[in-house]
Amino acid sequence: MTNSKTIIAQITPIGKSGVGILRISGKQCKKVAKLVLKKIPKERYAEYLDFLNYNGKIIDKGIALWFPSPNSFTGEDTLELQGHGNPIILDMLINTILTVKNVRIAHPGEFSKRAFLNGKIDLIQAEAIADLINSNTEEAAIYSLQSMTGNLSVNISNITKLIIKLRTKIETHINFSYEESIPIDINSINNTLLNILKKLKMIKLSENKGSLLHEGIQLALIGPPNTGKSTLFNRLSLNDSAIVTEIKGTTRDILQEKINLNGNLLHILDTAGLHNTNDKVEKIGIKRTWEKIKQCNYILLILDCSTSYKKNISIYNSILKSSIKENKISIIMNKCDLINKKPGMHYISKLGKCLFVSGKKNTGIHHLRSHLQKIMTNNICSEGLFISKRRHSYILNNILEFLSETIYAWKKNKNIELLAEDLRLIQKKLGKITGEFTTEDLLESIFSTFCIGK
Repeated sequence: MTNSKTIIAQITPIGKSGVGILRISGKQCKKVAKLVLKKIPKERYAEYLDFLNYNGKIIDKGIALWFPSPNSFTGEDTLELQGHGNPIILDMLINTILTVKNVRIAHPGEFSKRAFLNGKIDLIQAEAIADLINSNTEEAAIYSLQSMTGNLSVNISNITKLIIKLRTKIETHINFSYEESIPIDINSINNTLLNILKKLKMIKLSENKGSLLHEGIQLALIGPPNTGKSTLFNRLSLNDSAIVTEIKGTTRDILQEKINLNGNLLHILDTAGLHNTNDKVEKIGIKRTWEKIKQCNYILLILDCSTSYKKNISIYNSILKSSIKENKISIIMNKCDLINKKPGMHYISKLGKCLFVSGKKNTGIHHLRSHLQKIMTNNICSEGLFISKRRHSYILNNILEFLSETIYAWKKNKNIELLAEDLRLIQKKLGKITGEFTTEDLLESIFSTFCIGK
């Protein structure tokens, strides 16, 4: 793949800084080097040189790095100039370089797009670069880096190899069985199809966890009025975002704060107290709370441990009746200071394990943070393989549905020609994830989300 235009962009953040780096990629890099440096630097060595303008006047001194094709990020001739991060100097350098014919400013993501088009990275790795840049937490950055280095690509590639191997056997049988007797091993076909399905389902299982890793877990604090939800919300977020009073129904709308918990992103939601009310505004807040409960990944049911045991049991049962799964709820017994109960995890009959804390006295909050960390560990991917892109998810769902139908039809009819065609289509669909089969419109959509300089 060759591009007629050479592209240039600043790959460090805009504004004054200690260092400013320009990247140039394309066939005109040698001309750019001779204009700005008066030489082509030694391949893959850092050389400290004068940077000149188009009149030959020194405008900066810095490090030049030369990566000739194909041994560069883009696969094209690439020159990087690392100078001082003064926007005026960088603009002078860019304007000088733009005087070279067929050199233009790069579009967002164009360096990565050229790397993809030149076979240096696949589409999964290209998208992982954007994820890495936009990661909100340490964990998300780590797993984006693993995708960038090819973890998911390797798994997709291995499945594709299984399909190719199976297609080869089947199409050999179809094309040459009329010349000589070539047996077809039905059990082997069945086992291979089920193995492919199993591997795809394993990738699918990682989808939701990968999404949570990048977007964060949504955690709602719910419960009756005056159980201390807003106090705990403030304790966890380390802000006084929620108004705390003794007045019933103070919180009428949903408040949200983001916290980084040991490298993982958590969205904490403070909600209106759940109870029967005639107040119209409060009713709206309670309705929104129920809607949000259904959307959240996890629920903390905040109860007042000084309230009667029977009442707390009744509240818990009413929450379960609302179709919330038991494994998505933790019970937090707040106000343990009022009954002189030691903070920490305790077992309560008909409620199970309950975490006792006091938001007001700020006791047991470290137990609560540790509990939240366990919740996040259980919900977020702990392996290097995950899917975080909706594009990947959509294609994978389509493949799984199609493959399941293919297996059913094969077992029912044993039509070898139809199976061969279905496997060809499945292979093509997998190629859309890695970019082996991708339209130009899709590429434009994907790479336009990147920053300039990538």
